[in-house]
Amino acid sequence: ESVPDWIEAVRAVVDDYADASGELAADFYDAERVAARVTGRFPVPLVGPPPAEKTESSLRWATQDVWPREREQATPAQLEPLDVR
Repeated sequence: ESVPDWIEAVRAVVDDYADASGELAADFYDAERVAARVTGRFPVPLVGPPPAEKTESSLRWATQDVWPREREQATPAQLEPLDVR
């Protein structure tokens, strides 16, 4: 089954984008403070990517109708023909 490989690949992308977006947000915040002439220092804490289990849970929920399941476990959408999904 390709689901674990796919989840691992997407998790790596999510982690990269989480790091990059956090740094961009911190830079933007710092620039806004400078533009507003706010004095003093305020260290912007970087949070980092979401926990791996949260990413996996979200991906499994969002794609639950994509990967095939046994007919007894299939969601209503999975019972539809592929061209309808």
